[in-house]
Amino acid sequence: MTNPQETQEKIGAAAAEWVIRLGAENVTQDDRLRFEHWVSSDIRHRDAFNFASRTWEDLAGLKHVIGSETTRPVVDQPAPVLTFPVRRPARYGSALGLAATLLLAIGLGFLWFGNPFVLMSADYATAPGEQKTVTLPDGTVVDLGSDSALAVEFDQRERRVELLSGRAYFTAAPRAGSETRAFVVKSGAGTAQAVGTQFAVDNGDDDVEVTVVEHQVKVAVSGPSNAAGEALLSPGQAVRYSTDGILGQVEQKDVAQMTSWRRGKLIFNDVPLSKVVAELNRYRRGRIVITRDSLARLHVSGVFDTNDLGNALARIATELQVRTVSVPPLVTVLY
Repeated sequence: MTNPQETQEKIGAAAAEWVIRLGAENVTQDDRLRFEHWVSSDIRHRDAFNFASRTWEDLAGLKHVIGSETTRPVVDQPAPVLTFPVRRPARYGSALGLAATLLLAIGLGFLWFGNPFVLMSADYATAPGEQKTVTLPDGTVVDLGSDSALAVEFDQRERRVELLSGRAYFTAAPRAGSETRAFVVKSGAGTAQAVGTQFAVDNGDDDVEVTVVEHQVKVAVSGPSNAAGEALLSPGQAVRYSTDGILGQVEQKDVAQMTSWRRGKLIFNDVPLSKVVAELNRYRRGRIVITRDSLARLHVSGVFDTNDLGNALARIATELQVRTVSVPPLVTVLY
């Protein structure tokens, strides 16, 4: 069963990472079971994985890894196919071999120019590392975060916009005088309707988070079997909902920390490395990849400048005693 909220970009990146994971030395039976569940849950997953797997054949031409301490070919056996158990690619000769492999695999994720389908649908968009403030026809002011896209769909009934990707901070023009239409932000499987003025919406890889700064916002989702869920948020409150429309619990949040990206800062307080990397990936053309689950679970705290994320990654790697290797310009691997 397909999930309409799951973009081809996310599917492509996931497929590439499954190719890498299944080729790792420490692949487990649990990894294989989770892969089988993932690949059988959506025909697009199967197609993307087959495409990523065929990339291994292209790697046959890479006879040696530049800078590696070994001259073994990166790949010395055929690509895996969708018969189970999945055959593993040969073990990587070095971390650079892994990075070179991944460089080809994640090409299917539009990592340099972004998802063209999203960009074609957007009225306003930002590149990785760029922030932009736009004023909508009704006077609403929108701060678009890095690598974000917004479509405007105003009609006579409501002022609807759709956050296609990334994050945005809305200062909604109030209903006043002749303006009687509600201001509604759609993102993923839900909507956020402004009862007041200022709120933020963050469209992440797995869910959407709405945080209220001023007045109130009504969040509504359509979940499994069209079951509806609603939450009315007050200042300092936030709620997440999943890509398939499962509404989470309302939580109290530090609004200054949640919106620190508007001031060019990223603040992490005991956050798993996997979430930190997902955030850093928003600010760069390319992708940082974590090779092991044990690394992904390490926790990070710190304040980082969005204009100096190379130094941020170096600091994180040093503090966690994690090694890095890069294949410019697209891939940095943490191992």
